[in-house]
Amino acid sequence: MKKDVSYLIGNKFAKGAPPNKTAFKKGQVPWNKGLKGLRLSPSSEFKKGRESTTRARIGEIRTRKNKKEGFKKRLFIKVAEPNVWVEHAKYVWKKYYGRIIKGDIVHHIDGDSLNDNINNLIALPRADHPIFHSRWGIKPLTMEQINFYCDRYQTVVIEVI
Repeated sequence: MKKDVSYLIGNKFAKGAPPNKTAFKKGQVPWNKGLKGLRLSPSSEFKKGRESTTRARIGEIRTRKNKKEGFKKRLFIKVAEPNVWVEHAKYVWKKYYGRIIKGDIVHHIDGDSLNDNINNLIALPRADHPIFHSRWGIKPLTMEQINFYCDRYQTVVIEVI
């Protein structure tokens, strides 16, 4: 069975109606006919090799929403060109402790993903992370747990005699 699409051909609703004020009259020529590549304001146009005014500088911090986490907001910092961005919490942790152990994630103690103060961050193994999250909210960490996870990042200097 074929669908009737005759109503789509032409504009039957406008048949017999007078044209609007801005419509071209018969014989009228558009002002830009034959002017291919017309440049009206070359001084303000984007020039090849010129950097955009909206381009982020290294060290700039921006807020993003993550679709995977239910549009939860996080801070990101630009660390290198051309477009290298890192989560600000990880950046702060690495700046303070020097590294993140493979398999660890940075957890916000108070649950606020925009509070990237070093006192609010803790790096813990990915396997332990679900313990502190549940459908009823964030389970607070005890001082004993915080000290245990922080002690993993203390550098131990061994002197050889």
